[in-house]
Amino acid sequence: MRQRPVRFFNRSILFLFTALIFNRAVWAEGDLSPRQWLERMMDAVQQLSYQGTFIYLHDNQLETMRIVHAVEDDRVRESLVCLNGTPREVIRDEDSVTCVIPESKEVSVDRRPPSDKFLNLLPEDLELLDDHYTFQILGRSRIANHQAQIVTIIPKDNLRYGYRFFLDTDTGLPLKSDLMNEVGEVVEQTMFTDLQMGIAEINDIYRRKSIFTYQLKNHADAVDTMDGDHVSRWDFQRLPSGFKMSLKHHLPDPESLEPIEQYVFTDGLGSLSVFVESGGRGEALTGVSRLGAINAWGGQVEGHQVTAVGEVPAVTLLGVVQGMQLKP
Repeated sequence: MRQRPVRFFNRSILFLFTALIFNRAVWAEGDLSPRQWLERMMDAVQQLSYQGTFIYLHDNQLETMRIVHAVEDDRVRESLVCLNGTPREVIRDEDSVTCVIPESKEVSVDRRPPSDKFLNLLPEDLELLDDHYTFQILGRSRIANHQAQIVTIIPKDNLRYGYRFFLDTDTGLPLKSDLMNEVGEVVEQTMFTDLQMGIAEINDIYRRKSIFTYQLKNHADAVDTMDGDHVSRWDFQRLPSGFKMSLKHHLPDPESLEPIEQYVFTDGLGSLSVFVESGGRGEALTGVSRLGAINAWGGQVEGHQVTAVGEVPAVTLLGVVQGMQLKP
């Protein structure tokens, strides 16, 4: 009988000690600001290797994707394979994006210069977003058997979309993301259903060009030519607040000797592209259209066919094209 109070006391001390440690860990995570959580996310997508399966919901269509993402000695390589519908694979690294569609025996390679922002959704300096977005913490959730912290990026106006991230509490890796339009509706979602971290090896992806390579023998790569330093023929006046030109280059046009001009604009988070083609195209897009999170506008500007497309509200696209002027 005398031992029971001692045992009870020892168990109580152990329970109290465990509770204190657990609460301290929870407090440490909860003490992080929204900005600090987003910084953890940026570090995770740059530095972690992982592989898993996720679902991608857009335009009322659901796709299942298998991803292998490997980081080794500052090299990054990623394979995305669609597990339902038409078989296809996308392989990305710092230099190029390769798309493989085995049924049509098509391969396209988009060459691009190395970038330190590979796979980064957010700018390195989050303060660049302060003028147009606010950051908030919403609470906790559970995704793919991982505990997740919910962090939102909310636009201050109707010119851009918002984001809701479910971040792994151990690593900061985004387990789920919601893209929300200008009225707060979710228009695009990605969510892991299975995830293993730290086991993807970059050499396993480098050994092959694609899991479908055996079907694509003797098929030449189609390489887009790029010229980031070409002189623009267009001025863009009165851009929507916060948006700046981040890229301009030429794309080959199989129907014309003149290349297609592409201009990319971003506010640090949202982005849109403007494509300019010479002359008119009978089958070209006219007016505003929408496909899930993507808005598009097409029409004639000073005798040129212009198409603007991006994951931004339609009013933002119109704000860019309405300020286009052909240089004298």
